[in-house]
Amino acid sequence: DAAAGTYAWTVPDAIDTDIKVRVSDASDSSVSDASDANFTVKGALTLTAPNGGESWIVGSSHNITWTRTGSIANVELRYSVDGGTGYDYVIVASTDASLLTYAWTIPDEIGATVKVKVTNVDDTSVYDTSNSNFKIVGSLVVTAPNGGEEWTVGTSENVTWTVTGSISNVKIDYSVNSGSTYPNAVVASTAAAGLSYAWTIP
Repeated sequence: DAAAGTYAWTVPDAIDTDIKVRVSDASDSSVSDASDANFTVKGALTLTAPNGGESWIVGSSHNITWTRTGSIANVELRYSVDGGTGYDYVIVASTDASLLTYAWTIPDEIGATVKVKVTNVDDTSVYDTSNSNFKIVGSLVVTAPNGGEEWTVGTSENVTWTVTGSISNVKIDYSVNSGSTYPNAVVASTAAAGLSYAWTIP
């Protein structure tokens, strides 16, 4: 009986599906055996950002980043708005995997259950996703009053703002302590797209 032997092999960067190994007698190459069937050597991908907990604003630019093991040539990037149930939205169909980063302009998909997926274009079984959800949020900028105004009690003045993202409604409050707290309601809800609200000054 031939002695059973093992050898710890560090798998090389030989990504392919047609791999076999042959073992030969070191002193007589006519004595050998090879794998009965092909096996596969795969690379690996790890998504490093966004990896969960981030809050990214619609229209801003953020880097999606990953690491790779092996000579994976290109990756596809997609995102999910349902916590990873489906990655229905393509960010980029193919980008150079060796760059390890892609600048993403955040879409108007406001929500708290967003994830990103990075996939090897040549082998879709090699992928990674955000470990947990991150948020896409809109933004608001108050344009009036913005400081220095003098508004008289009982007059009607326009509170105005700009909006980024598909924010449906806004709530307007005012502070009498330089913004430490906002306990006073102007209106509980008004259409964000109106960009203005006529306020009767109390």
